[in-house]
Amino acid sequence: MFNKVINTLVSIFNEGAYTNIIVSSTINSSNFNDTEKKLYTKLVYGVVENKLLIDYHLQPLIKGQRVKPFIKNALRVGIYGFDNLNLAKHYLVDSIVSAVKKKDYKASTFVNAILRKYQNTPVRQLNNLSKIDYLSIKYSLDKDLTNLLYNQYKEKFETFFENTEETYNTYRINTLKTTKEDIEDYLKKEDIEYGITNEVILQTKRSLINTNLFKEGLIVAQDKSSIMTSIIAAPKENDVILDSCSAPGSKSMHLASIINNKGSITSLDVYDHKIKLIEENANKLGVTCIKAYNKDATTVSFDHKFDVILADVPCSGLGVIRHKPDLKYQMTLEKIQSIKKLQNDIVNNVLQYLKDGGTFVYSTCTINKDENERFIESLLKKYPHLEKLEEIITLPTLYEDGFYICKLRG
Repeated sequence: MFNKVINTLVSIFNEGAYTNIIVSSTINSSNFNDTEKKLYTKLVYGVVENKLLIDYHLQPLIKGQRVKPFIKNALRVGIYGFDNLNLAKHYLVDSIVSAVKKKDYKASTFVNAILRKYQNTPVRQLNNLSKIDYLSIKYSLDKDLTNLLYNQYKEKFETFFENTEETYNTYRINTLKTTKEDIEDYLKKEDIEYGITNEVILQTKRSLINTNLFKEGLIVAQDKSSIMTSIIAAPKENDVILDSCSAPGSKSMHLASIINNKGSITSLDVYDHKIKLIEENANKLGVTCIKAYNKDATTVSFDHKFDVILADVPCSGLGVIRHKPDLKYQMTLEKIQSIKKLQNDIVNNVLQYLKDGGTFVYSTCTINKDENERFIESLLKKYPHLEKLEEIITLPTLYEDGFYICKLRG
């Protein structure tokens, strides 16, 4: 099992794999028992979430030596385990050394020595560091991104990274196939604790993915922010709607349920396999008013205009790093600049096709104000006929991601 933990970390840190995808894939292809599944997941996510802090403790022990990726990640697993898990120290060391020995016999001696040395070395403190360096290392966030968010949020910054063992699952009740009352009856009968807000947002501690509710399309796994975007758009029956950055189609499906399949929704994405995914989801959820097209929202053109346009644009994702920790190492200021240009290109293009008096909704899953509030401020200066109707800014919590939604009238 430890061998798979280390290989997974190599894939994430050295090959650009996404944590949630590779963890799910590895579990599905392995014969882990329940205890092994939990430990495997805990170790992988724990190391990914704390990589910079772990490396801060590791650095004095390896003193600039060039260490192969497999070996370095083995050491990271050990340090994380020592500091965060209630595992017998000899079991942890022996398991890691044994995994390394199968890959590189000579290196196993090095790993054994480093881990035992760490056991007998006082924990390196984060003293005498600047505020930004301290926060960057403590929360394992790129220094430039730490500086960006700290300057925007100051004392709120640390709350974005508060962790807990409790997790909540969020679903949307699919009103095309069921009712809130029927869902409540099922949950009460199964003795499942739940909460429902806004009539369709369902939250439970227990996963419902293996229930008939999910399998039959009566509920949809969807984050609260995604659900709120369509609620705020508030389309009416018979509206002509554009979802300009649609895949996997969660918001399009919700818009369809709000208009009760009476109207039309044009859903765009630039990848064929995602168009197929939108179509499959529509079929499962009983959606009949969507047409999905492989089109680029920055250049797409239409011969008609829309009552409602949704631009859930690509963004830096800084509102979702609580459950997508690999974003902390993949996102850079340079990438954010490129993303901001893309956001601008999408909005400027699709706005041409908004009817007079129509509704335009802009949304992101980031908390970077340059992509959110400040972007809308510049948009309103460029298009003075637009009127801001509603703006929602949500910071990351245990219950929901950080996100931004702004509703404008054309």
